[in-house]
Amino acid sequence: MNSLVSRIWWHANRTPLAKGAKAALRLWESKLVSERRALARSFELNARENNAAQALALHGWVRVDELLEQDALASLSAAAHLKLSSETSPATQHNTSKKFWTRLLDADMTDGALPSDNPFVRFALQRPLAKVLAARLGELPYLDYVLLTLSRHSESALESSQLWHRDYDDVHTIKLFVYLTDVAAVEDGPFTFIAGPHSDQRRFSWRSHRSDESLGIEFVHAHKQEVTGERLSAFLVETSRCLHMGSRMAPGHERLLYTATYLTLPRLFPDGKPRFIDKGVQDSIEKALLRTA
Repeated sequence: MNSLVSRIWWHANRTPLAKGAKAALRLWESKLVSERRALARSFELNARENNAAQALALHGWVRVDELLEQDALASLSAAAHLKLSSETSPATQHNTSKKFWTRLLDADMTDGALPSDNPFVRFALQRPLAKVLAARLGELPYLDYVLLTLSRHSESALESSQLWHRDYDDVHTIKLFVYLTDVAAVEDGPFTFIAGPHSDQRRFSWRSHRSDESLGIEFVHAHKQEVTGERLSAFLVETSRCLHMGSRMAPGHERLLYTATYLTLPRLFPDGKPRFIDKGVQDSIEKALLRTA
């Protein structure tokens, strides 16, 4: 895809045209879609997983602290703080457009891909997550990418994801967030969102990132929710539906955050690049969750 066509496609995918494009791609890849629907039907959800999937569908978000393996959370925290102790320099980051955060996993990548045995990749493949996501979407999704970011105060004007927006990775984009530092107050830059039913009232806008004033001060104050919590708090958000923002840090505060992004195949914006390198994944569900080719 040449640069001009790519740019046009990128803009089109940020409009209501995206749903039609996705439907056409899914029709073309109907066999692949059917296979992933069958994988979703193979799951048996317990009551807690079923309730989480229903809440995600209704409200666009749900806390999942109790669904995740506690040993896995502890290992994630240890790996994250090890990364933090050897903080990545800007020169090793693939994307430095956001002045308010540092990406800590880019140095682990080879041609933009992480190995499947990387602990931050492994964490995103937990079976309870796969089951909740599959129940919400009606098919097994795939893991598009993972991030570990350190947010700090910036003297610059609010920009990018510090402003209200939806994510346009795909028609249905669901993200897992795990706080790896305590986020106890607004000064800590909590993930802030407007739940699905209220976000649905503010549909398509040509401005992809909007200030509080642009979205409507009264609307924002009435409906915004700030997700605070102790270290290892975890939650899923359908960020393609829910308006959200974050990383509005006060001076002297830091927020370490893990993010895993899940989409449905086929990818709306085909870049042709694998996001993960298969290092001998044996489990069939984990293999299907990864995009290695």
